[in-house]
Amino acid sequence: MPPRSLAGGLRWSTVVRMAVILLILDGIADRPWPALGGLTPLQAARTPNLDRFAAAGQTGLLHSLGRGMAPGSELAHFVLFGYPRELYPGRAVFEAAGEGLPLSADEVVFRGLFATVERMGDGSLRAITRRTPIDDASCRELTAAITPFEWDGVTIEFVYNSDHQGIVYVRGSAGIEPSEDVTDSDPYVPGDRVIRPEPLEGARDPFGARHTAAALEAWLAHVYAKLDAHPVNVARRGRGEQPANFLLVKWSARYTPMRPFEDQNGLVGASVSSGVTYKGIAEVLGMRWYGCDYLADTTNDLRARVALAARAVSDGCEFVHVHTKAPDVAGHTKDPLIKRDVIEALDAAIPSLWDEGLVCPENLVIVTGDHGTPSGTVLVHSGDAVPIAMVGAATFADEVAAFDERSCAAGSLGHLEGCDIMPEALNRIARIKYMTAKLTPGGGIYWPTRTEHLRVR
Repeated sequence: MPPRSLAGGLRWSTVVRMAVILLILDGIADRPWPALGGLTPLQAARTPNLDRFAAAGQTGLLHSLGRGMAPGSELAHFVLFGYPRELYPGRAVFEAAGEGLPLSADEVVFRGLFATVERMGDGSLRAITRRTPIDDASCRELTAAITPFEWDGVTIEFVYNSDHQGIVYVRGSAGIEPSEDVTDSDPYVPGDRVIRPEPLEGARDPFGARHTAAALEAWLAHVYAKLDAHPVNVARRGRGEQPANFLLVKWSARYTPMRPFEDQNGLVGASVSSGVTYKGIAEVLGMRWYGCDYLADTTNDLRARVALAARAVSDGCEFVHVHTKAPDVAGHTKDPLIKRDVIEALDAAIPSLWDEGLVCPENLVIVTGDHGTPSGTVLVHSGDAVPIAMVGAATFADEVAAFDERSCAAGSLGHLEGCDIMPEALNRIARIKYMTAKLTPGGGIYWPTRTEHLRVR
């Protein structure tokens, strides 16, 4: 890697040990609400420690996918981790990998979840509950009734995992190639009608997309018939409980091998996170996964995650992603006061970034979010800008002294997109490559630590 200062006498081969810590407060951005006096939950919260962090470095606003675009968390992370959006394989690939299930490039996978639906007079299905509260044993009993289904050269199989959900595999035969270019059936909004599978406009394989959509439509009708009359659901109705009488499917994906994170970005990567989605992202992208369960106390939970990040750095990781879903979960309650209180609890853990030695001149610590989660409206996520602050290597303190959507708009970083984060990080820790240089066959934007040496005899 290049030296931080040639004047200091360092050689080009000198390794300056620096790390990037990316703390993602999932769904942290929001909108002004009357219940908070016209402030966002982040503005209304008491956040002396986040404000201290912002005051120590450079600030700005982040749009993960561009202005106004509302990403899913996994797509936002994929881009934040330095991968082009056009290579995104689909969330179900990450979900399946996180569940430890096999993946093949010749099949399509979906996430499927048990739901409660009501059949309407016109035959459509209204989604009453998108994830039915039902015990694991009952889900497995219902799954046993959903045997592999064949329709005109397409086989569909549901593999249950846990937490009311599993993976739907779609496989072709006799020259039929399944397609991921079909719509979800999940309407995402309780009370809305289940969506009919249809081929996407501009599908890469129009015939395969039409065939896959038709097979899914037939399979979903079959699933409803099997589950609605199942003894488990008959008994649940008798007890006044909601039947788990349908499977909503979404997030179609096809597995494609990805360039490992270290080859893509020149850094040994790690993720401190929870859940199958982030475990799957780490698995597919070749990052080390420091998995952890959520603690009941939000402050202690984030402190524990920061401590794991410090361990990852000591283990030799050079890029450490730290994730908490707490603000996103609070936003989905649609109560801005709850989200405000959760943000205050997270703020109390921010000093651990200093206590664990992560904030130091040698490291770059970035605190931001992946998207907005409005505490109101029917939006799942929003395209609102997220505040971002960078402290440490090659940063300076700008004029902003508060970490919120409005204050950070005046910051020296300006407006960043998700694809800017890795170049910014590599630049700050002196690992960005002089772009005209061609040093390795793999290319990349980072200065390689190893090159093939010319030898003469």
